[in-house]
Amino acid sequence: MTGTSPARGTGKWLAGSLVSVGIFIALLDTTIVDIVLPKMMSSLETDLYGVQWVVIVYFIGSAVAMTAAAFLAERLGPRRLYVLGLLLFVGASAFCGMAWNLAAMLTARFVQGLGEGIIVPVGLIILYRVFPPEEQGAAMGLYGLSASFAPALGPTLGGLITEHLSWRWVFYVNLPVGILDALLILALLAPLARGTRRRFDVLGFGLVSLALSALIVLLGKGQELGWWTSDTIVWLGVVTVVAGALAVLRIVLAREPLFPRRVFTVRSFVLALWTMAFLSINAYGFFLLLPVFLQRLRGLTTLQAGLVLLPGALVSAGTTLASGLLSDRVDPRKVGIVFLLATAVASYVFRTDPDTPLHVLVFYYVLWGGAVGGTFAPVTVVALERLREDEVNDGSTLVNVLRLVAGSIGTAFATATLSARTAEYMQATRYFLEPDRPALLAVLSSLGPADPVRARVLGKALMLRATTSWAFDAVYDLLAVFMLAAAALLTVELVLSSRRRDRR
Repeated sequence: MTGTSPARGTGKWLAGSLVSVGIFIALLDTTIVDIVLPKMMSSLETDLYGVQWVVIVYFIGSAVAMTAAAFLAERLGPRRLYVLGLLLFVGASAFCGMAWNLAAMLTARFVQGLGEGIIVPVGLIILYRVFPPEEQGAAMGLYGLSASFAPALGPTLGGLITEHLSWRWVFYVNLPVGILDALLILALLAPLARGTRRRFDVLGFGLVSLALSALIVLLGKGQELGWWTSDTIVWLGVVTVVAGALAVLRIVLAREPLFPRRVFTVRSFVLALWTMAFLSINAYGFFLLLPVFLQRLRGLTTLQAGLVLLPGALVSAGTTLASGLLSDRVDPRKVGIVFLLATAVASYVFRTDPDTPLHVLVFYYVLWGGAVGGTFAPVTVVALERLREDEVNDGSTLVNVLRLVAGSIGTAFATATLSARTAEYMQATRYFLEPDRPALLAVLSSLGPADPVRARVLGKALMLRATTSWAFDAVYDLLAVFMLAAAALLTVELVLSSRRRDRR
């Protein structure tokens, strides 16, 4: 692979910004759809369980495309492949907006996911190559801006669009932005050098795609089907394990595996991958929980919930860029550790009592958003900095595959834990739901005559509201542990890196 190709007729910042626009709209669609799913059901003539596949098939398409992104970038060149992925995403977005039933929507969302699976890792490759080595932190800051800000902004933008237009415009807005971005990239960004050509590992691609697809469906449908009490989930688990094990063996034994074996021997890359996994579990768990809390427990509209989350999303954008720029001047490991620990603390202190004033919730989310926004750029820098230039394509792909899988794990973990803890707390407090309990009657006395039947109904409603709130807090505490684990891994990398420099 040759060195970095210069941008034609423009500077690296404009080139990087143009690429980041495509990454932004692709990652925006990972969360913007979540908040409008209930509004889709009547139009698509489906129920809640059916409409969940709108999210699941998007992730499957993305996972499948990501596994082949590094190879395709070497064959076609990063710029050409990026534009093809962007046009694929935009075209599928148009069909999503026009979908007349669930089958049409799922087909279009799968293709849209294929586009996202090309855009995000290839966009990271381009950013890495148009910025010089001493400014990789700034490049990863641009990438992190999309990786953290876009999912955070999704609920707000989705609420705003559906409040004034319809859910179909959640997809239509991608068209003018994506088409203009593709045209500007073709006009202003010079073709980037292709990599060393290698044979495509069809068997490895099939095994990795099968394992990731089975895992994503398992995580997406596990709560609905009852996890391991369901034969479907058990079989999906078997497919995930068997296909995953065979994929690992293929990488170890094949002469030309899908991903080069050497990248898995680079210590900083492996530790940064695990760090990215843990921080993604936390981030995507929060992205799921907060809109649910605001709409279901606080009774806010889609737009109101989005506006509550907006300040935190904006602060997240600022800290993302700041942490990237700081990583060019300070060891990115130190920058990452500070923001990871800050996110762990912000996650632990986050509280969502049903009666907490909204301005307090905004404050909590600003703290968390500002902290988590600063994690993506330095961790990505650490992941890629010691790879050879011909390995960056594969490194970028693996970083994004792991982000996708870990994000799916985070949403499934948050959903399952919330449900389990709510049931557990309800069971623990059932004593207070008896109609003759003095404590319950005292609480309800101000609401009218202490009728036993009325007391039981109201008591159950109040207790469910309280226990669900407690369950949210319990999930936040557990998500904080993942950030502590991420900080610990990056600390290990910092110590080992310092010892390596001392030996020199």
